[in-house]
This record gives sequence, structure tokens and C-alpha cells, in this order.
Amino acid sequence: MKTIAVISTTGGAGRTTLAATLAVLLARRGRDVVAIDFDPQNMLGAWLGLDALAPHGIAHALTGASHAWHAHTWRNDDGVLFVPHGQVTLDEAAACDTQLAAQPQWLENAIAEIALPESGVVVIDTPRYPSRQAQQAARAADLVLCVCPPDPAACAAFVAHLPALREACGDVRVVVNRLNPAREMQRDVLAMLRAAAGGLPVAQRIHMEAALPEAFARGAWVIDEAPHTQASHDLHGLAQHVDARLPEIEASIAA
Repeated sequence: MKTIAVISTTGGAGRTTLAATLAVLLARRGRDVVAIDFDPQNMLGAWLGLDALAPHGIAHALTGASHAWHAHTWRNDDGVLFVPHGQVTLDEAAACDTQLAAQPQWLENAIAEIALPESGVVVIDTPRYPSRQAQQAARAADLVLCVCPPDPAACAAFVAHLPALREACGDVRVVVNRLNPAREMQRDVLAMLRAAAGGLPVAQRIHMEAALPEAFARGAWVIDEAPHTQASHDLHGLAQHVDARLPEIEASIAA
């Protein structure tokens, strides 16, 4: 079993969208997939097919309101086993942060309870980094995918936090999301990102796609409704990159 943390250092980067799509595409490739929503926004379930935000989830196990976080799981039509975050008040969110600060390995220990085969994958959606949740996810992960839009502020924030991310996880790769190559500024920003990140591997570039929010509104996947678009091709490319990377991670751990 391998763990992938999907992280971003800016809001609105498309992290949750990519986490959900990656989980589904890996499941369609025959892997057993568990998707954990570790973001207090509690939105991952909306992408995976829930009609309403899940009221209970892993946050309530963290605060002690529920003893078994895995009692709140749900499986979507593609076979992804989903662990919601759950709705929390401001006081409950503060209590979660307190517990995470006191137990730095809490998420890692929770993931260890999941009974997946060796080929299984855990995909974690997180709030914006730095946060307690994102930091624990990075520490628990075998692979961190950092989602970064091609704009100067987002790239500057990513580069500033990259050393800490690399300290938390030895395998960090960037996913450039919402790319519009017709904009010259974005090409300049990508060049700046490559130089500042010192050769950090780029897992995939995902092009901007207008059909994506329309598909979400209909409860569908853009990879199904608009399979011939560049974005759909890119998303499949990301899943292929991750799928191919997992055996390499396993081999490096064994060595």
C-alpha cells in the first residue's frame, strides 16, 4: 500500500478536483483506492458522488467524538472507498489542530489501520499548505503531488515552501494545473518555476478546460463527458505517471 498526498501552497489551485480524479482513474486501472478527505472544507465527497456534504468523518475520530473513523466510509460507483472529513464547527476545527499538534503521527497511524493489498493506494486531499493536516499528510506520504497554477504568486509560494515539503517527504513532484499556453506570462512563469525549483520533476501539466465545471454540475467526470479534450488527456497522463511511479517507490523502499 502506498500513500499519495495532494497538496497546494495556494488556495483555488484545483487540488480537490485533481485528488478526486486521480483516485477514480487509479481505481479504473484496477488498483484498490482509498480517498481520505483531510481538508476541513469537506468537499472531496461532492466530487466523488455524494449529494450532500458528509456530516461525520475522520475529524470526529480525531476529536474523540467518534471512536471509529472507518465507520463513516462510503464507496462510489468507480469503487473508490471514500473517508470524509465531516462537518466541523470552528471550535471543533481548533480541537482538531490541537490534537494534530500533540500527535504528529496521528494520520500515519490511522492510515496503517487500512487493510489494503500491496498494490493499493491511499490518496489524501488536504487544506492549503502549511497547515497541520497538510504537514501530517506529507509526512505520511510516499509521494507528494504539489498542485501549482502557472501564476507568479502561486509559484513564489510553492518555491518558498518546497524545502519544508522535501523535508517531510523525499518524493515531491509538481502538477502544473489550469495551464493556458496561449498566455505568454504563463510560459515565463513555468520557466521561472523550473529554475527556482532546481529540476524538481513535473508529474504533469493539466490544461485549462471549460467543460470541467459543467461536468461537475451534472455529477459527471470531464474525462467521460469530454474524453478527447487536452485536459482529459492530461488527467490520464497524471494517473499513468503515478501508476508507473508506485512500483519504483516500492523498489526504493525495499532497497
